[in-house]
Formats: sequence, C-alpha cells, structure tokens
Amino acid sequence: MYKKKNLQKVFVLSLIMLTTILSAAKGVPDTTVVAEFDGGKITMGQLEERLSKIPPMYQPKYSNEEGKKQLLDMLCTEEVFYYEALQRNIGEDEKFFSRIDGQIKTAYFNEYNKELSAGNITFTSDEKNAYFKENLEMFAGRTYEESENEIEQRLRPQKEKDFMSEKTDKLNTKYKVEINYDLLEQINLVHVDSNDVIIDEILVSSTDPTLQKTVKDILDGYDIIQPSAQISLQNPQALKNYIDNLVKLDVFYKDAIENGFDKNEVIQEIVEQIKRNMMMRTVYNILVVDAIDNSDENAQEFYNNNIEKFSTKPYRKIQTFGFTSKDTAKKMMKLVKKYYKKNNEEALKQLIEEHSEYKAKDGILDHIYKNDIIPGIGKDEVYSDMVWKTKSDKLSKIFENSKGVFVFLNILEDNIAIPTPFEEIKGKIQSTMMKDLSKQLFDQTNAELQEKYHMKKYTDKLIVILTAEEYFNKAEDAQKRRRFTDAIFYYDEIIKHYQNNSDDYKATFMKAFLYAEELKDKDNAIKIFNEFLEKFPAADLHESAQFMISELEGKSDIIENFESEDTDE
Repeated sequence: MYKKKNLQKVFVLSLIMLTTILSAAKGVPDTTVVAEFDGGKITMGQLEERLSKIPPMYQPKYSNEEGKKQLLDMLCTEEVFYYEALQRNIGEDEKFFSRIDGQIKTAYFNEYNKELSAGNITFTSDEKNAYFKENLEMFAGRTYEESENEIEQRLRPQKEKDFMSEKTDKLNTKYKVEINYDLLEQINLVHVDSNDVIIDEILVSSTDPTLQKTVKDILDGYDIIQPSAQISLQNPQALKNYIDNLVKLDVFYKDAIENGFDKNEVIQEIVEQIKRNMMMRTVYNILVVDAIDNSDENAQEFYNNNIEKFSTKPYRKIQTFGFTSKDTAKKMMKLVKKYYKKNNEEALKQLIEEHSEYKAKDGILDHIYKNDIIPGIGKDEVYSDMVWKTKSDKLSKIFENSKGVFVFLNILEDNIAIPTPFEEIKGKIQSTMMKDLSKQLFDQTNAELQEKYHMKKYTDKLIVILTAEEYFNKAEDAQKRRRFTDAIFYYDEIIKHYQNNSDDYKATFMKAFLYAEELKDKDNAIKIFNEFLEKFPAADLHESAQFMISELEGKSDIIENFESEDTDE
C-alpha cells in the first residue's frame, strides 16, 4: 500500500493553487412568497416565525433545506384546512364557542396571573434569611448573598400559590360566588337523563348573572368534553375539583376583562390561535374522523384483514452449529445428520463441545422473531432469513453469518402466530382501525383540499445558498471533526450551485478523495474520479485523479514508482 505522504505530493500543491470564485451569500428575504393558494399566501417570514416557535432542541431538524420543506408542507396543510373551515362558517357556530370557552378562559387565567404575580410577589429579608438558615446543607459552602437568587426561586412557587389562593377568595367575595355542593352531590353523570328533576336548579350562584351556572350548564359542558375526561368526572371528588376550577376560571376571566386585559397583545394572539386551532380540528373531525365507520361490522372486517396486528408474534427455537471453515462445516453436517437420525444426543453434545463455535446451551437459541435479530449476534439478515426459510424436518444449508462463522441449523420448535379473539380486544381493534384509516383519509383529504384551493409551493425559494468559500470552510471544518459525510454534503452543495469549472472541479475531486481515503468506499471513489476525468479533462488534477483510480484498482506498479521516488529523496 502506498504511503499517504506520496499521494499528498501528487495533489496537495495543486489544490493550494486552485482559486475559489467568491460571491455574496444569497439569503431569502422575509417577504419572499414560498407558497400561495386561493385563500392567501405563505411567506418566508411566516415560515421562519413558525421555526422560531419550535422548541430549541428540535429547531435544527427544520433549519436545513429538507427540514424547511417539511415545515412548509405543515403550514400548507394548516392553511387549506383553516380555509375550508372559513368556507364552512365553522367559527360562527354557537357550539364552536362553547368548545373553546374553557381554553380561552384558561389562557386568560395563565397570562393574567403572570401579570398579577409580577407586581405582587415579593420576598422579605426575614423570609429569605429564615429559609437559608433552615436549609444550610442545601447551600453548603455559599454565603447568604451568593444564594439569594436561588432562595427566591425556591420560595416563589409557594408564594405564587398563596397569592392566587388569596386572590381567588377575594374575587369570589367580590362577585358573591357560592357553589351548592349538596346539589352537586345529586348530579348523576353515569345516567345523565336522571338529572331532569334538578336540571334548572342553580349550582353556582352570583350577583353577576354571567357567573351563574345551572345543572343544565354543567351537563352541556360535560357533553362536549373528551370521553376519557367524562369517565374521570364520574368520581365525586374529581367532579368537585372540576366545578371549583370552572368557577375559578370564570371569576379571573371576569376580573381580567373588567381590567382591560382583553386589550393585551399577547392574550389576543393566544386567543386567535385557539380559535384557529379549533376551526382546523373541527373541519378535520368532519372530513376525516366522522367519515370513518367505526361500527362493529367494520371493526370485524379490519380485524380479519389485519389479523397479524392482533396476533402473537411467531418465533422459532433452533439448534445452531458453527465452524471456522466451510469444509469443516460440511464434515460436521454429515455427522450431525447421522446423530439426529439415530437420536444420539450424547454424541451430538460431544460434537458441539469439541468442534462447534457455539457451545453454550448446546447451541440452542430460543425466541428468534422475524426481525433480522439473532440472540448473541445482533442484526444478521442472512442468518434470520435462513432461520425462517428452513423446514422443520431438515437441516439448513451452510451459510456464513455476520461474524464470519460457517453455520447450519436445525429447527427445534416452530411457534406460530395466534390471534387474540375479536371480542376480547374489540376496543383496541376499533382504536387501531381509527388510527390507521384516519391517517389514510387525512392524507387523501389534504391532497384534495390543496388541489381544490390551487395550492402552489415554491420549494426552490427556500434554499439559502452560501458562497463557495463558506461551503469549502464548512467542509474543511467537518473533515477536521471527522464528520466526512457532512463534508461530502457541503461539496455536493458546491457542485450543485457553483458549476463554474473551478469550485465544482475542486469539490468533485475532494468528494472522491474522501470516499477513497476516509470512508474506504472504493466503488464510489472510482466512479466519482472517472466522472471527474470526464467532466474536467484538461484540469490540473487530472493526473492525480488518474493516479487515485489506478491505485484503487490495484495497479501497484504505479504505486511502486511513487514509493521509489520517495526513497530516492
């Protein structure tokens, strides 16, 4: 094998002489339209704004070209579903507002609390000193002054809780709110129709009529919440907590409105987003969820067509024999067949102990599933395939496993898949059916809406093209960190965007070199070097590329010439 320094003589000096054409980095202005449809348009600014709202840990996923395309797809889907909701006047339905009432009041409660707490939560020196002295171990090695900020952080949650409790009591007093807990105990959420005799009685009284609630109001609200939440409210204590929370949200919302908090820009934005999300969810339910027949008959048909989803996983138990050479494996296979035929277990165990590479548990492996995983070896597609295509009454063919061992095996047990009876898992079947069918119907509906409203995406405008110099710098940095596939990505970007017979010429050579030297991918390296010679026949690195191809193809006489030159020096 040639010495790397010989190769460096061939092309490094040439690379240094190559010049890079510099051009200004091309950014994408915020006003750039990246999608448009009958109902409006999506700009790069909107896409970047959405990206900024994604949790920081996930932002890198959507920051590159492919990620931005995915993000644009999401925005386009949201827009057509929202526009369809507008066309159906979903936001004008009275039931629509009842569905978002709780969400809006919760948003007001959270944001209003932040504003109230900001000006009302204080810490006295005595409180902080007392906490410091009571928790000296927590602040070991630090003075009170050094720990003061942390003390306030630790005291804040309880302070906020006490403040909000006191504020709630004041608001209940202000609006003279009272809950009739005796009446609450009479409400039957298991048999809702039995509440007719108390339906109009006042459960929550107040001097403000908008804060009063009858039993009917509670049952109407109960009717629109999620089924899982409905079940939980059948517990008396859970129902009491639910009513207490409703009242708290109501009085804080009322107080916030009276104090002009509805003019707050943050809460306005949150409320608009709540409305928008509910409109999209409502039209999704109409077009997707409600369109699926979840009857027992359909569930039975889905069960029959997807029986493997509701069955145990088939697995096999085998006895495996492994040897260092194929010839040895062939000899041992003859003996194994003989011992199996005579049912000579002792001779079989002795053979395994003296010759097989797999002596543990007499070479027996259990619970081998159709997942390309072999216990004790790991992923081995060839081995797994052999396990499952071997007949139970015959030894397998001899094959080489992923560890370089020559193996044959015998099937000891074949445990077939057993379906769970329909009636036992009907709920799971219907849930799985809804999940699978809703995904299919959602994709179909999304495509139909995008066609209906003439959605056009301009994904080519999402690309932020760096200068060739910036790409080369990124590639060089990636190589220093031994992230060679990243470096190849940057060279590909140069080849794609800078076809000027200079930058793409240098990038192509370096890409081929990385495949050859660092990734040890000879086939790809030879292919790219040949493409390099074809595309750049008169290039300075022509001789270097030809040298690399010759070396990769094993033409050692060229290498010897270079090595002898090195020796002469």
